[in-house]
Amino acid sequence: MYLKRLEIQGFKTFAQKTVLEFKPVASGRRGVTAIVGPNGSGKSNAADAIRWVMGEQSLKLLRGKKSEDVIFSGSDKRSRSGFAEVTMVLENEGEDRTGLDLGEIAVTRRLYRDGQSEYEVNRQSARLQDVALLLAQAGIGQRTYSVIGQGMIDSVLVASPSERKEFFDEAFGLKPFQLKRQSALNKIDESKKNLGQTESLLNEIGPRLTTLERQIKRLAERDTLQAELQSLERAYYGSEWQQIDGGIKSATVKLELSRAEQAKLVEAANKLEAMLTEMEKATPRGDGFKELRAKLDTLATEKAGLRERELKLETQKAVAAVRAEKPWAPLPLSKIIEAIESLRGAHEELVAELDKAKPDIAKAKKLAESLRSTSVDLAGQLQRPAPEPGQVKSAMDPAVEKELKEIAQAYADLAEKTIKANTDLEAWNRGEDDKRSHIFKTQHELSQKRAEAQGVERKAGDASIELARLETRRDGLLADLRLHAPTLETELSNLAGKADKPAADAAARMQKLRSQLEWIGGIDPETIKDHKETKERFEFLSKQVEDLRAGIQALDLVVEELDATIRDRSATAFHKLNREFTSFFKKLFDGGEASLVEMQPEPELDEEGNIISEPKEGEVAGVDIQATPPGKRFKSIALLSGGERALTSIALICAIMATNPSPFVVLDEVDAALDESNSRKFAEIIGTLADKTQFVVVTHNRATMMQASVLYGVTMGDDGVSQLLSVDFADVEKLRKK
Repeated sequence: MYLKRLEIQGFKTFAQKTVLEFKPVASGRRGVTAIVGPNGSGKSNAADAIRWVMGEQSLKLLRGKKSEDVIFSGSDKRSRSGFAEVTMVLENEGEDRTGLDLGEIAVTRRLYRDGQSEYEVNRQSARLQDVALLLAQAGIGQRTYSVIGQGMIDSVLVASPSERKEFFDEAFGLKPFQLKRQSALNKIDESKKNLGQTESLLNEIGPRLTTLERQIKRLAERDTLQAELQSLERAYYGSEWQQIDGGIKSATVKLELSRAEQAKLVEAANKLEAMLTEMEKATPRGDGFKELRAKLDTLATEKAGLRERELKLETQKAVAAVRAEKPWAPLPLSKIIEAIESLRGAHEELVAELDKAKPDIAKAKKLAESLRSTSVDLAGQLQRPAPEPGQVKSAMDPAVEKELKEIAQAYADLAEKTIKANTDLEAWNRGEDDKRSHIFKTQHELSQKRAEAQGVERKAGDASIELARLETRRDGLLADLRLHAPTLETELSNLAGKADKPAADAAARMQKLRSQLEWIGGIDPETIKDHKETKERFEFLSKQVEDLRAGIQALDLVVEELDATIRDRSATAFHKLNREFTSFFKKLFDGGEASLVEMQPEPELDEEGNIISEPKEGEVAGVDIQATPPGKRFKSIALLSGGERALTSIALICAIMATNPSPFVVLDEVDAALDESNSRKFAEIIGTLADKTQFVVVTHNRATMMQASVLYGVTMGDDGVSQLLSVDFADVEKLRKK
């Protein structure tokens, strides 16, 4: 690789576009290109242009105070430039081709007056970091010996040991490794920051995820309980509805049949009564018959009054019993009418039994008890409010029970009186048997029909009471269903057809499940989504933490490998540099001694002076220079004269060039302080090193000019613009031979 071309436009005194061509001489030599000119012509600006395009940021080294000082500021005869642009073209061919996959590398830097700066590599936008890494890979660095300007020849000697070491490291070609190492360290720091932030996020998300997982667990438990409850509800309500609905249908059929039969019997009794009335009109009765008949009627009226009182009391008692069994609901009017009709039929049956000539007292008592039970049930359904379960006895009025006993006793008394009256009537009838045989027979049939009608009426009353009880259960079931499972109301018919008999403790189990669900409480459905997102975020961050830790470990290994590489290469290059430095020093001074000494770092101490950490093995803190010219005994470079310091610096620079040849080196009047003898020695060394390194030398020295193969002359007109005049000595030699 070598410097092929330099294009300058608007940079300092090079206002117009100026191109400097550099080419190696024959026989593979890199050659020397000299730039000469009077003081103030701007020849050093060519060296500054190379330094600037390589990324130099120090305005002091560029001999300016602000960034726009590098832009042509104009003169009396020429306007100022709006920007400065420098392009350095490197040829990357030959045996010394670097690992870069580029045949030609063109690095451009451009600066506008508004402060906007641009870098380009082969006309593609790039960053300063990219340019620095590219040049470092090519073995070129703007802060090393690649460009040595006026006053910088002595900088290596006056630099601190650590600064001197940094200079040597770059000269040894360690800059790419150091850049990679620094990049790896920066990545480690960034990764550690990201790791800390990620772990902080995990610490924040972790408790939140734990809470959400508990809620999700409760939600899963809630779903299980809810599913069990729904299954129980479907079975329980379906089974209950099946029983109630079937019972209602059966009771309705019984009620309708009883009422139909009762209607027929009532109609037959009415016909017999009409016939009896006609007979009585046709056959006048005696006063005795009328008296007995009146007595029987009076007894019947008293019985009816007792039946009415008994009906009311029994109704109250039945209501209390029914309400204690199931939640109460008011009966519709149609049901009330049906129930009263049923009671009336039962009442008439009881009257018919009592109207018989020889009534069956046991049967009459049974009919009275049935009538009383039916009346109580009906009354219980008509009264409100309904008593609580288990409180029927406490809710029943003791006076009602007492009155019921009194009515029962009155029934017994009336039954005896009726028997006696019937006995008297039968005796009178026997006396009047011939006259009234047909009437008696008809009356007997009428009593029988009435008794049958009353029996049927009792059955109808029982069916009516059963129907009312089932309807009350149905209403209570529907109320409970609408409260706890309203969605099942439309499915009751289907559930009843498919219902399996639930367990005996189904109702208690449902209540327990409802209590558990109420204790768990409601959970927002968004919790599932929130849990999923939080879990995904936690897993993603956990994976990031693992990746960051793995990345930090990998970068630590890279840093260790780079440290080992830098340490090994630095040690090898340092020994070679020390040898070459001694050789060039003796050559320039015609003797003497010079060497480079590595300085070990001091151990780190705390405030009390105790050692905190020992330096690593092989670690170097800086480099010291020891130089003893011939005939002198001191070793400190601080005691050297100005000329001696210049020769020592040149010896060190030449040693670096010999140790690790750079593709090119720019020397800006570094030989200005040398006398004629030392100038010749310096020129000879440059000529020797030109076999491996391309030199661009800004000089006034004739000995140095004699080593050049191409000579550029720089002049400046009255417009303040630098102009070039080039001479190729190969062309001059050809003309001379002609």
